[in-house]
Amino acid sequence: MQPIGLDHIILTISDLERSRAFYGDLLGFDVKMLPHGGFYFMLSDMWFFLIPSAKPIAADRFSEFRIGLDHISFRAPSMEALHELTATLQAAGVETNGVEQFKPSGNWYVAFRDPDNIQLEYWLP
Repeated sequence: MQPIGLDHIILTISDLERSRAFYGDLLGFDVKMLPHGGFYFMLSDMWFFLIPSAKPIAADRFSEFRIGLDHISFRAPSMEALHELTATLQAAGVETNGVEQFKPSGNWYVAFRDPDNIQLEYWLP
């Protein structure tokens, strides 16, 4: 393999409207609905697809302790953007510790979770 980047990410979700509201209305991504269910948004040239589970398991929630995905990190443009997102999340009742520092590298970030408990991060390189 000789990849030149990532093309897309697909996340399986439990509730289409709840996730659309979270990623579109709260986080501000320009979401587009898919004709057969689900939605997508783009970030630079990266596609993010969020698709409802075809075979949902009752009360299933994401866990970074299972094998597979740990979290998704979006790059922040500034420290101000980290504080703005913290205020937006807190006003919406989304749990977050606010702006934190990753001690090993000294980078600053905001960690939070989507409605399916998928861990997300806003990272300032």
